[in-house]
Amino acid sequence: MTRICSATAVAFATGFFCSSVALAQNVLPPGQSATGVTITNSSSAPVYANLVLGQPPASPPAGCTNLGIQIDSLTDTNLVFTSSTGQKVVFTPVPGVTDKGSYQLAAGETITYVPQTFDCGNSNQSTCSPAVTFNFFFTPQNVGFSNNNGCSNSVFPNATNLAEASINFGINGAVGSTCANADDTDISAVNGVNAILQVNTVGTGWPSATSSAQNGVLGQNANKPGVFGWAATNCSGSNANAGFPNPTASCAAPVNAPRAPSGPNPICTTPGGTTYQPIVGPDGTKYCDERSDAGTCNNQRTALVTGGNVQISYLSQAPVCTDVDAGPIFDNHQAQTVCPSACGSQQWNGQWTTTQPGTMSVCGCCSG
Repeated sequence: MTRICSATAVAFATGFFCSSVALAQNVLPPGQSATGVTITNSSSAPVYANLVLGQPPASPPAGCTNLGIQIDSLTDTNLVFTSSTGQKVVFTPVPGVTDKGSYQLAAGETITYVPQTFDCGNSNQSTCSPAVTFNFFFTPQNVGFSNNNGCSNSVFPNATNLAEASINFGINGAVGSTCANADDTDISAVNGVNAILQVNTVGTGWPSATSSAQNGVLGQNANKPGVFGWAATNCSGSNANAGFPNPTASCAAPVNAPRAPSGPNPICTTPGGTTYQPIVGPDGTKYCDERSDAGTCNNQRTALVTGGNVQISYLSQAPVCTDVDAGPIFDNHQAQTVCPSACGSQQWNGQWTTTQPGTMSVCGCCSG
């Protein structure tokens, strides 16, 4: 648990609370509750829920004299989970660190984060609740933190995607107008996709357009509400892929990363028809990041509103996709007819590439 104050803040005698009396404090309003989180294994097999706790900045931004309380360690006594099975929930930490750990979810099991409260330490005897940022990804085996660096490799050929939730910053005792103060969720497929996840938000203040999110396989995440597509670090616009994590010389692209159309000067196109330049990998392979037409990748709640629940669900591992010969395909319009037929009982993932101009193209077909 971390509480950070600026040099000008006044430390109270308790030793863990700092405040600037001139600025408003983020506290829990009377009659309002903290936001909870549930994590459910909706599959028929056990899965490991791998958790990375977000960390606070090294110092508060200008205008924020006190960041308040934030859970940043698995050993924090404020990090309380219960299980639908009745068993004790303990995330086994990665050796040497306290912000990363894993817990095996049984098939059908739900674990629930139960927000704790504390005295904010002000003269009004207000109640606060710790903020926390959860970043969950899911793996069938306990290898979540083995060789997982956001790149394609033998263990994670399509990297991993994250269900992300930042909650209760609006009631964590922070002081200042620029402190974080809004709940926020998304599914990040920026590195790649290894699982199909859902994130649903329940309560007032959530935008209806993004309150229900579910990612698809690689190639199907542009314009999905509440989902950041592969390499689309900024979601949409001309700088959508600025700072993309892969491909680089030291970080391979996912095996099923969307390829750019064939030809000497390929152009990528969003679902809404906006064109953009492809990403060029170190080996010359050209890719289309999964950018959206509008900035709907993020699900941000009204500031200072808490309560209700963030529901994270693991549905399955992502289907395995392979390229299937489909004969010549000359444009996207034709692919809409040819590829579903070529895939047969499998699902077309929206990708196609010409392998022999005028003679042969392949469609991405996914099982499951």
